[in-house]
Amino acid sequence: MGACADALMLVLLDSNIYFSALISPLGSPARIVHAWRNGRFHLLTCQQQIDEIRAASRNLKFRALFQPHHVGDMLNHLYSATVWPDPVPRKYEAADPEDSYLLDLIEAAQPDFAVTGDKRSGLLELDKLGRTKILKASTFCSEVLHL
Repeated sequence: MGACADALMLVLLDSNIYFSALISPLGSPARIVHAWRNGRFHLLTCQQQIDEIRAASRNLKFRALFQPHHVGDMLNHLYSATVWPDPVPRKYEAADPEDSYLLDLIEAAQPDFAVTGDKRSGLLELDKLGRTKILKASTFCSEVLHL
């Protein structure tokens, strides 16, 4: 899949970016989500990620941090992203096994960038997988989106 035909970059956001955007509306993750919703890049996701966000949003810890209708709004917008067809072929193991599907999605879809704030998953330490550059949110904001 790689870069989209209309030359907008394709970006995969780790689920923690969406939650961080809901918790802190002025931080880098919120600016990234806002940039996507304003057409600055194409967003890549998969049903497994959408299901993960939905399940995590039901966790009492998260429910204390943001209102459920904000999560519902975010999930509805995710369906307008590029949703990679399931199943994503299994190949990788991340340091955090629950994030392994992100590595598999990167391998399958070859987005331009993957953005994460999760230091436990091991994604940031990779720096790059195939043609995909893996960045933290603040770096993606400043160096790619110039925000």
